[in-house]
Formats: sequence, C-alpha cells, structure tokens
Amino acid sequence: METRQRDFQKFVKHLSESHEGVISAANWLNSLGYSVTIPPSTVSDSYENRMKHVDSGDLYINMRVEVKTLGITFTNRADWKFGDKFIVCAKHSFDNAKPKPYAYIIQSADLKHIAVVHTTTCKQWYSEKRKDSRYEDVTQDFYLCPIDLVRFHAV
Repeated sequence: METRQRDFQKFVKHLSESHEGVISAANWLNSLGYSVTIPPSTVSDSYENRMKHVDSGDLYINMRVEVKTLGITFTNRADWKFGDKFIVCAKHSFDNAKPKPYAYIIQSADLKHIAVVHTTTCKQWYSEKRKDSRYEDVTQDFYLCPIDLVRFHAV
C-alpha cells in the first residue's frame, strides 16, 4: 500500500476518533447555556476525492444578543441626548444571565440607527441606581457604559 493511502487511512481514523471530543465540547457548551449546532460531515472514500468532503467546522454556538428599542431617536454619539451616560441594561439582568449576552443592540425609536455595546467592555461599565422611566414606582441598579465604547451604526 502506498504511503499516501496509508496516511489517508490514518486521517480517516483520527477524524472518526475526534467526534467524541466534539460531542463532549458541545455538551459542555450546552451546559453553560449555549445552543450548539454540529454541522454534518462526510468522509471521502479516497485521498483523491478528499476536497469534496471538506467540512465547515466542528461546531457552532449561537450567541445571545439583547435588543432594546428606545423611545427617542438618535443617529450617533453627537446627538445622543444623555451626554456620556449610556444605559446598557438592568444590573440584575446581566449579572444573572446565562449565558452572558455577546452584545446589546439599542435601537433608535425610528429603527434607522442602532448603538452596539459589546459585553467585552463590561469591565469598564459602572452601576447607577435610577428610576425606571417605563414604570411609576420602580428604581433599580443599571449598568452604564462609557459612551466612547459604544458603536453607532445606520441600519
């Protein structure tokens, strides 16, 4: 048997053995609250046909994104009417989230612009107790993000 064919058979064996690790990683991610997708894969019958069986990765996780629509319109940082204060969310909702959101998308009332806060910035957030303007008698702690970490986009 030629070397290329022996190496191909070893590859197929290693590929088969790797599935248990993929399933284990998927189960771990699922236990953390992530939805996991394992794409289908096929195995070539020969080295020559291998490129017809290239997979699209081992697994995918769906990322949580929280979306909020404000009652005000904005286009960018320059017309943000709250200065350098940007409320991300209620503190308890982020602290208790499983899994943590990847990002928060805050939409302008006219749905023409959005502001995005990536949670990789959470170490720079600070909390502030505020009245929740949506209700009559609710005060709670909110996370605020420095405005320079917020990304504004037209949609």
